Amino acid sequence: MPCNDVTELLRVVLDAEDSLVGYELIKRSCGRAVGERSLLLDRWNGHTAAAILTLDGDEFAEALDVSDDTELVLTMKHFFAVQSGLRVLLGQESGGALDPVRVASIGTTHTGGLVLEAEIAIDVLTEKIQACGRCRGCGVKR
Repeated sequence: MPCNDVTELLRVVLDAEDSLVGYELIKRSCGRAVGERSLLLDRWNGHTAAAILTLDGDEFAEALDVSDDTELVLTMKHFFAVQSGLRVLLGQESGGALDPVRVASIGTTHTGGLVLEAEIAIDVLTEKIQACGRCRGCGVKR
């Protein structure tokens, strides 16, 4: 039976040059991965946070070679979660207790990078995924 708590946990790690070197997206209630823990890391590893934030969700979805709606939704969930976390980490959004992305902690790595741990209200990601409209499960395109 699915759990009622749909909040997810996001951990984002940047190096000293603000390049993404790691992230994980897991379910708060059970600690299971959302799809894969770091579904987009191979694609984004080493890209700067600023570069990742310039990516457009619609264009990203169109460029994906994904035919399965479930895989597409999971990929886009990671896309929007990482972008949301980066906005908080870089001070573009507050990450307060009432915000969609709520900061649990911000720290540094031993090499001078940054680490964000935050909770994400899944309904916010779902709204963003619906807005992109590429999958049959939640949008109208196709």
